[in-house]
Amino acid sequence: MTETSSIAEWWRRVKQVGNHILLWALNERPRETAASAAAPSRASTAAMPVNRRPSDTSDPELLRPSAPPDSVPATPAHRFAEAMGARSRRARVIAAFNASQPVDDRYELLGRMGELNRLVDGVVERRQHAVIFGARGSGKTSLARIFGDLADEAECVAIYHAATGDTGFAELLRPYLPFLVAEARPAARAALAALAEQEFTARAFVSAAAPALTRRLFLIIDEFDRIALPEAKAQVASLLKLLSDTRAPIQVLLVGIAADVDDLLEAHPSLRRHLVAVPVRPFGAHAVEAVIAEGERRSGIVFPRQARAQIGAAAAGSPYHVRLFCQAAGLAAVERGSTSVDMAAVRAGLRASLDDWASVNASAAALFEQLCSRGDLRERLRAAACDGAAYQRIAADRVPQALAPALSFTADGDAVFADSLAPQFLLARLQLAAEASPSTMAAAE
Repeated sequence: MTETSSIAEWWRRVKQVGNHILLWALNERPRETAASAAAPSRASTAAMPVNRRPSDTSDPELLRPSAPPDSVPATPAHRFAEAMGARSRRARVIAAFNASQPVDDRYELLGRMGELNRLVDGVVERRQHAVIFGARGSGKTSLARIFGDLADEAECVAIYHAATGDTGFAELLRPYLPFLVAEARPAARAALAALAEQEFTARAFVSAAAPALTRRLFLIIDEFDRIALPEAKAQVASLLKLLSDTRAPIQVLLVGIAADVDDLLEAHPSLRRHLVAVPVRPFGAHAVEAVIAEGERRSGIVFPRQARAQIGAAAAGSPYHVRLFCQAAGLAAVERGSTSVDMAAVRAGLRASLDDWASVNASAAALFEQLCSRGDLRERLRAAACDGAAYQRIAADRVPQALAPALSFTADGDAVFADSLAPQFLLARLQLAAEASPSTMAAAE
């Protein structure tokens, strides 16, 4: 063998090893070579590893890193890179418009700086207790959590807990006790710890806690509206007044779904001077724009003006629905290989969001589907949905009778949506029905 042929053989082996390494990294199975074209038996197929690698890697097409945009199918390397890029874009869209969890970064609490300032003014400076109330998905929990983060940074202690429907007063406060014991003076810890083993009243709690603590504590009670026992609510009202009267270093933030303070807490008039009420109302247009603009920046997906307008109209000022509809529309655009949300992506996003909601509220979703097909009802349905989104209540004279199965009625005849997230989904369904009508009529002609 000559020196030239030895070098050629050496170079061939180096390329072969390099090809093996690249194919291993791609984790792809190449097309079959002529030598292995014969179909294996059923038994040998079953025993074959999924990621089997070939013995022949001489085909240059397998290793081409990219393909011309119009070539179909793409090479394994091109498919791999494109799939990873798509997953990356999807992940960015989901993170940028995260609708499933409360905001945990104060810089993402867009449109709620006024409410946060009101909390700081009333709770921190005036030492009042607070009631944070609003519709589901309005951002109440996010607001409370960000306030808690600010309290921690100021070397106070904020403790968060969510109530359940059958909670009594002692059960409601018992989860906070270990944290209170840890903060208490050593000589007072035994009295606080003893509460964990007994049913106690508001007065017993204040008697043990007020003299024991030195740092300011904020007890955040979320889902307060779920408490069904009147005695428990009455004891909470007594707790707030006793804490204020004794100037204890403990303040309470109640968070719940309600249209006003009376719906959330039935308290005697003298309690009101100890409370700051923080209503969390629907977003205004500027706040909706800010949320979408921030999502654009973080996701790399563009929402043109028309797409923003359609999503904003369906969301009706609900931060949850703005993020949900934007996320679904952004994902629809990514599926189409686009970084811009056109109207087809908006419609696909609204449909996907409706389908997801229907999986947990099938009866209301089926009713909306049926009613929105009736052109004579759409304006009344839209008015009811807008009232429900803005005020949580629909005046008796504005309630379409056909919508009654999705509503609950108050003693004065007003109506509320049984699912407080439903008004925006009704608006989304009406939007899709209105856009489908011209094409449906054209097809009929």
